[in-house]
Amino acid sequence: MHKKILALSVAGLLLFSCSETEIIDTNPTETQIKNDPNLTDLGLKITADKSSANIFEGVIFKLTQKNQSIYFGALANYLDVIVFRISNTEGEKVIFQKLPNGNSATISFNHNFYYPGNYTAIIEGFKDGKKIYSDQTSVNVSDNNDFLAVNWNGFISTGPSVGYTNTLQKNTLVFYNGFEDQHPFVTVTNMWDTMQSYSDSQIKQMDKEYLYNYLVKYYSNPTYSEGNGNTDLKSIYTQNFKKSIKNDIPVNIWITAKNKIALMKQHSATDPSSFYGYIITAEPNN
Repeated sequence: MHKKILALSVAGLLLFSCSETEIIDTNPTETQIKNDPNLTDLGLKITADKSSANIFEGVIFKLTQKNQSIYFGALANYLDVIVFRISNTEGEKVIFQKLPNGNSATISFNHNFYYPGNYTAIIEGFKDGKKIYSDQTSVNVSDNNDFLAVNWNGFISTGPSVGYTNTLQKNTLVFYNGFEDQHPFVTVTNMWDTMQSYSDSQIKQMDKEYLYNYLVKYYSNPTYSEGNGNTDLKSIYTQNFKKSIKNDIPVNIWITAKNKIALMKQHSATDPSSFYGYIITAEPNN
């Protein structure tokens, strides 16, 4: 199991007067909105540091206003909460909230897109449960990589593992780039934000399901899978992959034009009874 220093790909979050966050309903029934003129006068906007990006390339979103001050306390005069969301993406992020003991805000944050597409980033402001303000900006995300965050041409080892955080999800995909006998390979693991209420076995199963579903959405169904007649996936792996398998067990294998990809049950290299969890291994198809 790789025991590397994890370098998360995140921009610093700028916060002030943080307090415990309350749950607020951000799904009112009204479908039309006229922006509050006071907030329009403040010039409240959501901005991105780029209008186009590659998958896994960090995009920094910022909550801005006309005077560019870092003080957003005036928002409390007009809003109870501001949420951030992205089109075609589940989840939302509270980036401003009026609280009894002071306002809470995250006005600058990094986001990594896990899929290509045309996205709209949106802020919505609420007062007394009603949406009274919205603004948006667009980001076009392309896929110019060979395997997710990696290009095989000019491939280099990362040293420490690198995590790419998707702001609206509850997990981070962690990449490690390395060489074995001068052959490049990548491993991808999943890291959940908060899993205190789950057992170790539940987390491992959730990792398996998340990684499998992610690869299926990105690359379609696997070329080979356990339990569908391909009983000797380990043999299929050793015939196709250069990276040694040791005590790991293949669960699914994808063979694409550019990549050989396997979802593996990862075990200790010296103790096959020690099961670490699920990991993706990938290498170039050449």
